[in-house]
Amino acid sequence: MQTFDIDHFLSHYWQQKPVVIRGLFTEFSDPIDEHDLAGLAQEEEVDSRIIRCVDDKWDVEQGPITDFASACKGAWTLLVQGVDRYIHDVAPVIEPFRFLPNWRLDDLMVSFASKDAGVGAHIDLYDVFLVQGKGSRRWRVGPPGGYDGIFPHPKLKQIAGFDPVIDEVLQPGDVLYIPPGWPHDGKALEDCLTYSVGFRAPDTHQLADSLSFMLESGAGNAMYTDAKRSPAELPALISESEIQTLKEQLIKTIQSDDFTHAMLASLSEQGLPEYPPEQLYSQQDVTEAFNAGIPLASAPGVRGIALATDRSGVFYINGEGFSYTADDEDWAEILVNSHIIDVQMRDKPPSFAFFETLTTLINKGYWEWLG
Repeated sequence: MQTFDIDHFLSHYWQQKPVVIRGLFTEFSDPIDEHDLAGLAQEEEVDSRIIRCVDDKWDVEQGPITDFASACKGAWTLLVQGVDRYIHDVAPVIEPFRFLPNWRLDDLMVSFASKDAGVGAHIDLYDVFLVQGKGSRRWRVGPPGGYDGIFPHPKLKQIAGFDPVIDEVLQPGDVLYIPPGWPHDGKALEDCLTYSVGFRAPDTHQLADSLSFMLESGAGNAMYTDAKRSPAELPALISESEIQTLKEQLIKTIQSDDFTHAMLASLSEQGLPEYPPEQLYSQQDVTEAFNAGIPLASAPGVRGIALATDRSGVFYINGEGFSYTADDEDWAEILVNSHIIDVQMRDKPPSFAFFETLTTLINKGYWEWLG
């Protein structure tokens, strides 16, 4: 891995303009191949699709893919979402970008494209680092603007074209960063693999959904009151002070701890698959094994989040909150920030309550024994 000036990147490029980072991965070796990708694309729970262009006609086939011989016609691309949720070996592709927080990281999409294939010029509404695997691909990136969308297929949105500000060929280990709203088009110059490390950003609608779900659960809900009010001179009119009071009612709810935790739960949601162990563990099993020195590793794609400004006593995994006591703050911090956790990381072992939480996480398939 070459030296990467993170501060310079964040100051000059992140959410501002695209950039090609040559050789970020030195001597890049693909952690998976197209056969691994095809295996995932056959699974019902995996989000996959094949986009192909035959005689200038576009087609999209949604996974699971059962007949690759008929699906892979012309110039075609196989795309698989959330590969990091299923395969441990792809984690090193994400590692250079861990200077960005877990709650912003969405997933790792991997695509295999045949020679001359691509998905057409399009615009994404998220940040993405495009890591070139085997083969080479020509990338063109244009400036943001008011581009008209076209639909050559009902499941494929493209734009007609753009004047590129970047026109480069990426070789294995090269990276292209593209902020939201910048149109781009990639064309495989030969059979190639591309790893797309995508970063999400919640919009106001998603945040409002968090508020709605919280209120539906009964938390933080309050009723408007106007005791000892003055008589209404004209019953059809609502006063500015009444509008302000209604807004303050909503603002007070948004500023509550209840809403903070509702947001954290929403931001931690990853759609992770649950793969419970064949035999569920008891709390005693987990305590004895962990204290005996057997380490635990997070399952593929598991990324926890916790509030940084204070010790709220809760961390979140896949939309669910898990509480901990003040005595276990260090263990909770290790758990959500480290891939591997073992008893030697702290002088004092976790409490009984924390072992209960570990047992729940293991039995959900979010953490696994290494040994």
